[in-house]
Amino acid sequence: MTRYSAPNEFQTGSDRTARFVLASRAALLWERVWPGLWPASGILGLFLAAALFDLFAPLPWVLHALILSVTITAAGLTLYFGLRGTHLPSWAEGARRLERSSGLSHRPISEGDDAMALGQGDSLAEQLWELHLRQLLAGVGKLRLAWPAPGLAKRDPRALRFVVLALLIVGGVVAGRDTLSRLWAGLTDTGAAAHATVDAWIDPPPYTGQPPLYLTDGMTIAVPEGSVLNMRVHGAGHTPGLIGADDGAFAGADGEYSANLKIFADGRIRVRSGGRAIGDWTFTAIPDKPPTVAFAAPPSKTERQVLALSYKASDDYGVTRMRAVITPHGRKGRPILLDLSLATTSEKTVSATSYNDLTAHPYAGLKVDIVLQAFDGAGHVTSTKPVVFTLPSRIFTDPLARALIEQRQTLATSTTPQERSHVVKVLDALTIAPEIFYANQLKVFAGIRAARYALAHAERIEDIGHVEDLLWQIAIGIERGGLLSAAEDLRRIQSLLAQALAQGAPQDVIDELLRRYNDAMQRYMQALADNPAAAENGPPPPGSKSLNQQDLQTLLDTIKKLSESGSREQAQQLLALLQNLLENLRLSPGGGGSGVGSNTPQNKAMSDALRNLNDLMGKQRELLDRTFKGRQGEHVDPKALQQGQQDIQKKLGDIMKGLGDQKIPKPGDLDRADRSMGQSQRELQGNDLEGSSIDQKNALDALRGAAADLSAKLMKDTQQDPTGTGTADPLGRSGNGNALGSGVKVPDAKTLQRARDILLELRRRAGERGRPQEELDYIDRLLKEF
Repeated sequence: MTRYSAPNEFQTGSDRTARFVLASRAALLWERVWPGLWPASGILGLFLAAALFDLFAPLPWVLHALILSVTITAAGLTLYFGLRGTHLPSWAEGARRLERSSGLSHRPISEGDDAMALGQGDSLAEQLWELHLRQLLAGVGKLRLAWPAPGLAKRDPRALRFVVLALLIVGGVVAGRDTLSRLWAGLTDTGAAAHATVDAWIDPPPYTGQPPLYLTDGMTIAVPEGSVLNMRVHGAGHTPGLIGADDGAFAGADGEYSANLKIFADGRIRVRSGGRAIGDWTFTAIPDKPPTVAFAAPPSKTERQVLALSYKASDDYGVTRMRAVITPHGRKGRPILLDLSLATTSEKTVSATSYNDLTAHPYAGLKVDIVLQAFDGAGHVTSTKPVVFTLPSRIFTDPLARALIEQRQTLATSTTPQERSHVVKVLDALTIAPEIFYANQLKVFAGIRAARYALAHAERIEDIGHVEDLLWQIAIGIERGGLLSAAEDLRRIQSLLAQALAQGAPQDVIDELLRRYNDAMQRYMQALADNPAAAENGPPPPGSKSLNQQDLQTLLDTIKKLSESGSREQAQQLLALLQNLLENLRLSPGGGGSGVGSNTPQNKAMSDALRNLNDLMGKQRELLDRTFKGRQGEHVDPKALQQGQQDIQKKLGDIMKGLGDQKIPKPGDLDRADRSMGQSQRELQGNDLEGSSIDQKNALDALRGAAADLSAKLMKDTQQDPTGTGTADPLGRSGNGNALGSGVKVPDAKTLQRARDILLELRRRAGERGRPQEELDYIDRLLKEF
């Protein structure tokens, strides 16, 4: 028996028919889905059209977000109800639609897979079935697929869909190249935030001395720990978001917002506005290292019993403050907090010596523990290990004065009422029989009794301090006075002057402090001469130096010139050296003057030349001012100017002759000044004020250079060790590389003139108030540096 198999024609046409059936199923699916998309598609279309027309830009972000939410919700609900129950068409449904579209009868496609129900195995029946299939397949070649007919008009009888389509087309034309950005702004709620911008910059901590740094988007940067991140957002529709910050948020209104953050650790900060990132930065926080501090030399005392502390310290951004903490060794007592001077504020490396007179303190003469502390701008404090040292004290020769000082020390280190009671008893004993022991000292007796009763009724620490001060004043009154107060005044004014130089005080303040320092120095020298105790130390060591009072005055004048030219640091170093000389001063027992420098004829000639050059520079500067006024149109007599220039040149010749008489090589700048002065005279004779001004300026520059050279040579000779073994201090003692003043460098003429020219130009520009405020602020900061 032959089993039936489908004819080859059917097998050959099956792939083609299957593709038509698949397309028919897709068309059928479109007819079912498309009507269900309405009105959801119309709602979304209206929203997109509004976005294309940029209707959301002026709306508040809250209303914009509400419209967007309602649109999404309405579209979602209508899609749900419109497509509910929709299912994919089956193969049979697709075949039936294809048959109807192609006008096929007897279902040749949908029934193509039918099988004989009976007669299988009967050759005649199978032949008949094959003929039936061939007849069905005869019309398959006429397949035709009809266009989908979804029937959307039934669901939109008013044809609103065409209105939505027209709005979309017109909106696209209106938006033009902004089509995508407007659509994105409408869908992401960034209508006003689409153009939001952010300005960000870093303000390092002030103590670092670093300038602000402007940030660009995506920047990765290392900043000092504690830096402030400043952010300003412009054109935002609502409050921007801040990501990566544990604390802090934007504040503001009307599109302008600001925020400030301190950076203490590594991290990433991002700013978002309306769902869009407008700022992104990655920071690495550089930790601030604590300062280092050490004694540069063991504590010591000067000839005037002044505590000398040599110290060195450093910090990555600068040492802002230094102090010494002094406490009694092995005893209890209130610490002495002694502020130490710094050459400049926030100096990264500090190396200096501080002189502090503590002879008036109750701890004077006691063993103490001295600890140095260094502070930086971040608040870090570093301390040294304690150094045991006996504080220098004033020697009292009067027995009563010594007794009062001893009780003052006991009182300062007392911690119990019993110890204070013991001091009261001693003061009672010291005032026994006033008619015998205080017959001619009733004021002293009254003072001791006042101290006794004040101590007996003391209830606060301040009351005990008052008693300590009273005992000191009584002891000082008993002993010879005068020299101590003069030295204290000198040190106090020196400290004020050093502070003014370091902080960039105006020149008139510096000049006034220099005048006061000069007066205090004269009083100190007079007190030293009037006090017989000044010669108690005997003759000076072999090889020691001496300076007369004029030499000290010359050094003080040089300090003034340096400060006027802007060389404040060199002026401060020279001031420290001058103070060092005064602290170690001895009187010449033979009445040959007092001082601390070489008194050779050569040094005297250089000192006189330097002093005369200072006077000469003042006169040359005055002549230059008069010539300049003549150039400005004021009436001046050229002959008088010429005569003035001739007199100045003659005095210059006297200076050069004095140096030549002592066979001292004269600075080359003196010859240059002489030539410029001669040329200036010839130009004044021809009434050429402009040319004369140039030569007078050159002469003044040369005089400054010569003064600087002579100052350097005089300083070098003053510090020269006569034994040839190295440097020596004014007492002839061997020094070391860390000796105060060994690093003082007097700038040359070109450096001084350049600094002065820059200073004058800055002052001129600072007076032009029409300049931008930022430039004026910058100039003010530069002037503070000078």
